Amino acid sequence: MTSTSDRSKKELPAHHDPCGKGFVNPWPSFIRHGSWDLIKMFVEFDRKQSKVNEQTPLPKILPVDKPLLEKLSQPQQGTDQGLRYDKVAATWLGHACFLVQVGGVNILFDPVFSERCSPSQWVGPKRFTPPPCKLDELPRVDIVVISHNHYDHLDLTTIRALQQDHQPYFYVPLGNKAWFDSIGIKEKVTECDWWDEHEHSFHDSKTGIKVICTPCQHFTGRSMTDHYKTLWASWVVELIPKTVSEKGIKVFFGGDTGYRYVPKGANENDMPHCPAFKEIGDRVGPFDLSMIPIGAYSPRWFMSPIHCSPEDAVRVHEDIRSKRSVGMHWGTWILTDEDVTEPPRRLEAEMRNRGHELDTFNTVQIGETLVVDA
Repeated sequence: MTSTSDRSKKELPAHHDPCGKGFVNPWPSFIRHGSWDLIKMFVEFDRKQSKVNEQTPLPKILPVDKPLLEKLSQPQQGTDQGLRYDKVAATWLGHACFLVQVGGVNILFDPVFSERCSPSQWVGPKRFTPPPCKLDELPRVDIVVISHNHYDHLDLTTIRALQQDHQPYFYVPLGNKAWFDSIGIKEKVTECDWWDEHEHSFHDSKTGIKVICTPCQHFTGRSMTDHYKTLWASWVVELIPKTVSEKGIKVFFGGDTGYRYVPKGANENDMPHCPAFKEIGDRVGPFDLSMIPIGAYSPRWFMSPIHCSPEDAVRVHEDIRSKRSVGMHWGTWILTDEDVTEPPRRLEAEMRNRGHELDTFNTVQIGETLVVDA
């Protein structure tokens, strides 16, 4: 006879720890490093290679185009059908932070405007490129989406300021609502498991937005004792057509993810890769615009389970069936030991290697707005 507790354990999704202690990456493309691996990684860390000096050709920082962002915040007026939407725009604000504007709705992904991505602004990784604007210079923010709780993706000061000035809807993976409760944000915070969907209406119900929580391969933790306790996620935002003449627009945000574990001496192409992105492409794709991480990948043997190399990122681009992708998760903080200017060069080389048109997946300058016709 099977007990109720036994049945509930069997019915848990594969990414839920069967002992109820958090979450796991349920694929052979992942390995969980132990403490000894962490020590070896720090011993190998090449600080000379990742160092930034006056000669380092850093990404350009452009002032955000405020009139354009304000214009994109408004519903487009059609000639005969009322509201009409045929474009999506993404402004890179550094690292993994993007302002995405679709259907006159403003969605902010993984916003971090603090100087350091750390529990303290006195210690920890410090920006070598500043944000292209102040947080209060952004247009209205309707939705904030968080991929996971690492400090370079979830920042206390930024979240509090957004709540005070914009009172947006927050979307977070499972286990993160308690953190928002602890800082006094108890309303308009929605926790999601992978494949949960939620819809919103804007502009007097003439604009529909669907937010979908999707899988990725990573881990979580804001201290040494809470690893894997909360969930990590990639995300999809979809503009829902309101008339038969409108096209739906789909945007993918990769958050922070690995693609395949590559131990020392292994052939990368022989290693199993994460199947989640092919599933996302099949179930939700293709995508009009995608934001995919390309940095923080070295030492490769240690970082590969949790961070995409540029070569991995191109595979993600292919798996999700993205029409246009832009690289992120580089050019802001030194988190790993690759040359900070290397990710875009390797991305371009891999796009050539796999026979893609270069302008279908490249990088933009910090502060630049990419507008894509859907």
